[in-house]
Amino acid sequence: MAIASRMKLIVHPGLHKTGSTYLQHVLNDNHAALAAQGVWYQPQQGYPAHHHAVWRILLGDPAPLVAMVENARKAGCHTLVLSSEDLEGALYDDRPLAAIGAAAASTDVSHIEWHVVLREPGSAFASLYAQLQHHVYADAFQLFCDVMRRGFVHMAQPTPGHGTPYWYYAFDHLADLDRFQERADAPLFAHDFAHAAPFPGAGLLDHLGVLDALVTLPGRSARNARPAVDEIIRGFAERVEEAVPGDAEQARILDGFLTCMQNGLDNIETYAAIIGQRYAESHAGALRCFAPIQPAVA
Repeated sequence: MAIASRMKLIVHPGLHKTGSTYLQHVLNDNHAALAAQGVWYQPQQGYPAHHHAVWRILLGDPAPLVAMVENARKAGCHTLVLSSEDLEGALYDDRPLAAIGAAAASTDVSHIEWHVVLREPGSAFASLYAQLQHHVYADAFQLFCDVMRRGFVHMAQPTPGHGTPYWYYAFDHLADLDRFQERADAPLFAHDFAHAAPFPGAGLLDHLGVLDALVTLPGRSARNARPAVDEIIRGFAERVEEAVPGDAEQARILDGFLTCMQNGLDNIETYAAIIGQRYAESHAGALRCFAPIQPAVA
């Protein structure tokens, strides 16, 4: 197979809770069909996102991306898609930008684009709170205060010793994307989670002209859907047990944990509504200012 010379890099950093997992399943499951169209998605065993590569990129290491570009070229592809919502951290951290820039320079990548999917901030907040129980204990009111005060949530070393070095969750979309655009020497496009068909993130593939090349779509199990209330409580309880493993200590904090959980679950929709109101204009402005360029009609 001929090796492509010029290479375009498409970076998809989520955002979190915008259908990224489903899009990654689509890309992974259709890897061969997309490669036949010149678009390379580094295939993953198990979970379909490029998380392991991105965790190194977040710390400034360009090597994983260099390897992906080389694989794309060997496959004769002209476009590489890098996808991990953990790259949302690039909205504020210069290290991943430097790593991606270094990888692009060393592999003669000719063009970089960033494509984010934005979800209404209140809905994203409620979904994020429910999702965090898989990984850490999080207090709903503390998260709410952080978002209202700063426009984002930052968690350093959420799973010490392995995984991502940090999580960054953006809610003040226009402010974050404006700051990012000032720092990144690459175009940035924002896709609307609410107006995406047949799935969130499909606009990215449509932008690349390969949406019709898909041969299969994953089932509903590929969607990282919001868990039921019982699962949320059970997940947060497991995270507390990991932090406080002793039975005696757990007994002493049980009432406090249950009170915090009940308060969070009773008020999460209120918090989400307030966040949605606070950042509604920022969200709408980001979608207007960073709308994907529509191809000219012949």
